[in-house]
Amino acid sequence: MPKFILFILSGLIYLIPFAQQPISIEKKKDSLRALLQSARPDTARIRILYELSLLLHRTELDEKLLQYASESLTLSQKENYPWGMGAAYYVKGFYAFAIRNHEQALSDIARAEKIMKEAGDKKNAGICTYLLANIHFDLGDYTGSVKNGLDALAAWQTAGYRDLNGSCHYDLAVAYARLGNNSKAIEHAYKALKASEALNDQKVVAQSLHLIGALYYGFGDYENAMKNFQAATGIYKKLGNRYDFAQNNNMIGEVLLEQGNLTGAYNQFYQSLKIYEEPGAPAWGIPWGYSNLGSVYEKQADSALAAGNKIWASAKYREALNSFTLSLQKFEEIKDMAAVAEQKIFIGKTYFKTGQMAAAKKFLLEGLSIAGRFGEKLNLMPSYLYLSQIDSAEGNLEKAYEHYKLYTRYRDSMFNRESSQRLSIYKVQYEFEKKEQELKLLTAENKLQSALADKQNQRKWFAWIMAGLILLLSAAGFYRYRRNSRIRSEQKLLKDRLAISQDLHDNIGSTLSSISVYSQVAKLQAEKTGKADLNELLEKIGSTSTEMVTEMSDIVWAINPRNDSMEKIIQRMESFARPLAAARDIRFELRYDEQLQSLHLSMNKRKNFYLIFKEAVNNAVKYSAASLLIVDIHTTRNMLVLSVQDNGIGFNTEAELTAHHSSLSGNGLINMQERAAEFNAVLKIQSSPGNGTIITLELPVN
Repeated sequence: MPKFILFILSGLIYLIPFAQQPISIEKKKDSLRALLQSARPDTARIRILYELSLLLHRTELDEKLLQYASESLTLSQKENYPWGMGAAYYVKGFYAFAIRNHEQALSDIARAEKIMKEAGDKKNAGICTYLLANIHFDLGDYTGSVKNGLDALAAWQTAGYRDLNGSCHYDLAVAYARLGNNSKAIEHAYKALKASEALNDQKVVAQSLHLIGALYYGFGDYENAMKNFQAATGIYKKLGNRYDFAQNNNMIGEVLLEQGNLTGAYNQFYQSLKIYEEPGAPAWGIPWGYSNLGSVYEKQADSALAAGNKIWASAKYREALNSFTLSLQKFEEIKDMAAVAEQKIFIGKTYFKTGQMAAAKKFLLEGLSIAGRFGEKLNLMPSYLYLSQIDSAEGNLEKAYEHYKLYTRYRDSMFNRESSQRLSIYKVQYEFEKKEQELKLLTAENKLQSALADKQNQRKWFAWIMAGLILLLSAAGFYRYRRNSRIRSEQKLLKDRLAISQDLHDNIGSTLSSISVYSQVAKLQAEKTGKADLNELLEKIGSTSTEMVTEMSDIVWAINPRNDSMEKIIQRMESFARPLAAARDIRFELRYDEQLQSLHLSMNKRKNFYLIFKEAVNNAVKYSAASLLIVDIHTTRNMLVLSVQDNGIGFNTEAELTAHHSSLSGNGLINMQERAAEFNAVLKIQSSPGNGTIITLELPVN
């Protein structure tokens, strides 16, 4: 969910990277404070004041430093010392920023930036520009934050200053993420990682890993997300940074939540909330914690409702509303309007699920209004869908259709953008890894050349070293050629499959969705005008188009290369079968070997495997009158075995196979057997009247 973009800016912590030495930083701050108190009011004290301000967190500024800054400004103006005036304005602006007087902060820092530029100090002019980027971010002006961040990098490049490159790239990545431009976000996140590793700035290394993980999380790539989060956790523990650890811990909880591990997610969220309740914690920590707990309660309520336990679901929805409301109040206090919009939409969505349509509509509209002003687009799509359903229930068909069109527009827009940005992200990752490999190879080559130069006087070994060097470089070159060729082929296949998936979604999905909406609207109009004879035909059109949308969704899912793993197949199988069985009051059990999750199937095998499963479950749910449905997946002797078993009324298999009629869903048993034959699988059907049914699929795998 969109809460993953709630990141802190590294620039709001310290403006000087500390390369894993927080103790030495504290000593330096204490030393500068002592010098500041003993120094005479002259130009030397101005420089001490400015240097100290670059080391301080915004929460460490006090009125005494503001007094020093005011005295320094008066002295600098009297002595006509421009650099001192710029430094004084910087400290005054930083203090205004610390107390959230953003208007005064922007004015003072802009003055400092102008004076530093006129004095020819590009490094410190860039530092002023960088603080402007932080102020704009704090105001929710992410576009302004990006502009100033890029300007700061340009100024430092001219000045040959690199110490803050990692922090600035990280902050740019966060701002781009807030704007929804994830391809730029991942680009700057990797640049931040590289720059901070070069400086051994472990804090920004950890923050960059955290951000990269969050972006992967946003695309549903939970494996890469968890890998980066866990790497960041190790660094935060070494640094002893509890608040960043808690933030990273929250994101691990988000991954667990999406994977359905509600207990694990709750434990992560609760642990982080307790850390954020400590004195000195960032203001957004507690409301984020409440929002996360609300999401767990909401998921628990959804599960309870699907299982038919309405009382438990109602209680959990109330807990979710309480948590989201507390989060909203806290975010309103700190004026984080993007988060305010998100919480209002969460509250509206929860009211909708509890049937309180008036309250749901109120909060959804308020959330949409704020989200539109602050460029927060991630929650627009579900909001319009819920509003469409509310309008339809109220009989406002025109408004319902208008909101549904907005929903489909944002859905298609986000799908297209995410498909494009997903390619960009993996391209950036590939380029980053490629450069890392090239650097390692270059280092190895340099070491060999150095060794060769040292051994030039040893003729006996010279020929062996040259031969070894040539062999090594040839092997490395051949390896790089093979690896790059394979990666290019995989990227082309990935791009082609994503393009096909996107085209199906854009060209067919939107049309079918519109047909479904038109038929619903026409049906309601027919009922109003008394033309009841149209209802049966319209019902047929609506149900047929809905089935086609579902089938197209299965095709798009099958083509998408992100779903090649057995883990993804099992997740989709369960998400299809469990609610379908629950709707018919059938107990559903899914059994599978844990080691199966690492198994990968080709696109064609995966598609047919899933569709045969879907056909078998549909038949069981619709026709078996069963009370128990068991799906078992395991491997035996290089065979992947799927078994779908019910305890229903059964049927005469010979009669069904020879009748060639459509008493079963889809194309019936014949269709299932044809699909199995497509990928050299064996389909067995065991059933007789009164004895239930067992459908077994045996698929050869490596």
